[in-house]
Formats: sequence, structure tokens, C-alpha cells
Amino acid sequence: MIKKRLLSFLGAAAIAAALTFAVVSLSPSNGFTSGTIHSGLCYEATGVAPDAIVASVDGNGASADLIAYWTGYNVSYLESYMQYYTGAAFDWDYTFEDGTSITDYVKSNVLMAVKQHLVLENLAEEYGATLTAEQKAAIEASDQAYIDQYGSEEAFEAELNKLGMRRETYDRVSTSNYLYQNLYQLYNTEGSKLYASDEDLALYAAEKNYITADHILLTTKDTATGEALSDEEKAEKKALAEEIKQKLDACEGDLTALFRELADEYSEDPGRETYPTGYTFTTGAMVPEFEAAAYALAEGAVSEIVESSFGYHILLRLPLDKAAAADAVRETYFTDFFSGRVESAVIATSAEFDKLDPQVLYETIQAAAQVEG
Repeated sequence: MIKKRLLSFLGAAAIAAALTFAVVSLSPSNGFTSGTIHSGLCYEATGVAPDAIVASVDGNGASADLIAYWTGYNVSYLESYMQYYTGAAFDWDYTFEDGTSITDYVKSNVLMAVKQHLVLENLAEEYGATLTAEQKAAIEASDQAYIDQYGSEEAFEAELNKLGMRRETYDRVSTSNYLYQNLYQLYNTEGSKLYASDEDLALYAAEKNYITADHILLTTKDTATGEALSDEEKAEKKALAEEIKQKLDACEGDLTALFRELADEYSEDPGRETYPTGYTFTTGAMVPEFEAAAYALAEGAVSEIVESSFGYHILLRLPLDKAAAADAVRETYFTDFFSGRVESAVIATSAEFDKLDPQVLYETIQAAAQVEG
């Protein structure tokens, strides 16, 4: 279906958006227009021309039918969410515990989705993340597939109108994922204005409280069955852990080298083959006992014996592994960059925007969807 074709990375973020962010209603200097098309679902439902520019971020405008699309998407998502998780039908009279009406909640989510979309386009222009010839061809091929499916270009555009959209707005939304992908590629391309080096990423990881720690684990569960060992077997593991700890405490040379040697010999951590020099992580990633012990250590220090649900641990706090840290935060760094630009952006709306009642729009879209094409 056409609607599925338009689902982009922006959708989930719009639903999760906070209800408060900077919005201003300003003059036509923002590029607002009243539009020239006095037909179509958006106009029939609200009296606002679908090509009217009713919101903008830094001069990049959003048309009324783009608002209509995101309204349909958000309400449809909320309707499915409420039905699945609460079993309750979507109710336009519903009010949240904090006093927010469902209408205001939808408006906020829609405005956030539009804000993200406009910021994405602005970033793509700023950094030159334009569509490639292959991406343009893919969009054209997808459009042609729908034209063939519906029998003509006019029939295809009639289906789009049921979503409250003009063809050019549909194609605009279709570029979202490509633009995001292109920005992410630039971010990973050395020499680009958006590139983040491993050093940059390691500094970011340190700010996010990432640390590196190695450990020796003596399990208190049967590694094959997951069942707890007998008390006698646990006592033997504890005694071995104490012997290992004594060797480490007696070390007068390279403690890190000795720790690694003992870990290679004794550790029963199945992850050691993948992480032979320790784990690089932030809070919430490890079991609580391991995490608390690791963060309590100074770099180069060895912990006491720590018991967790996995067994007995002895930890060594290491300097942050910059390469591992960079890999761990590579995607988060870019996501935070994008989110930060969205957060700092200000979206302006016109008086025409206020006329785009979400309930009226959605119910009109739903009615149109029931009409046979």
C-alpha cells in the first residue's frame, strides 16, 4: 500500500516526541502562503489549500497537505497502539492524566514530525547530502510501479489524494530515508564536513560515561544446562577465585599482563573469545554487581571478588579502549547530532496551520479510504 511506502525513520520519533518545544507564529516573512489550489481532501476538510505553506524552519516551508499526511499517519499509529496495548478504541474526547487533550497531543506529534522533516532537508542542503541518481531512479521506479498498479498516473494521484497528499508532497516524503542515509554516509566519510573521527567519538563516549574493564569469571552455573552448581562446587569456585586474587595482590610487575594471563587461563566467560581484552560499556549494560564494582575502581585497580547471578568475578579497570568506545557510540553520536539540531530548531506556524483540525482531517482521510478507487 502507498501508506506503507511512506513510513520513514521520522514516524516513530514523532510518536515519542515531547509535548513542549519551541513554536512561534510569525509573519509571512517565514515564507507562509495561502496557496492556490482550492480542491482536494485537505481543502474540502478544512478550507486550507493543500499547497499553502503553513509551517517553516529556517525558511524551509511545510505545505498543508504535508501536515495532513503526518496527521493521518500519527492518528493511525495511535489508534493501533491504543487498541493493541489497552484494548480501547481511539477516542477524540480522551484526556491524559496531565490534562492534555488527545487533539493537542496529536497536534504536538504532528508538528514534531514536520519539524524533523524540515530539519532533515535543511541538513541535507547544508552538507550537500543530495539524492544520488540511483536514489532518484528508485523513487521514480516505485512511483511507476504504483502507476501501473492503479492503471494510470491520474488514478495513482487519486489514491494519494485519499491520504490528503499531492504527488509532489508524496515524492518529498519519499526522499526522507534517502536523505538520512546520505547524511549518515557523510558522517562516516573521512574528509567530509560531517565526519566524526574515532578521537571525536572516544571523547563523546567518555562524556557518556563509557569505561573499559576486563574480568575473570568463575561461573556458578552449569554452562550447558544453566542450572546452579551444587554448594560444594560453588565453594570450589570461590576458593579458586581467592587463589587468583592472591596472585594478583602479590603482583610486583605488570599487573595488566598478569591479569590477562590469568583470565585467559581461568575465566569461564563465553564472551572472552570475542572480547579478549575486556568490555567497553556504559551504565545499564552489565549486571548491577559487575557495573557497580567496575565504576568504583580507579584505572589500573583490581576489585575484590564480586558475586553476581553468573558467578564470581574479579575485575580490572582499564583505560578507556578508544577504538571500542568509538565503535560503541558511532550510531548514537549521529542520532544525538540530529536530535540536537531538531531540538535547537524553531518551527514557525501560520494562522492557516491552526485551521488544520486533526480530527476533521483524519476522519475525512478515513472516509476517503472507504471510497472504492
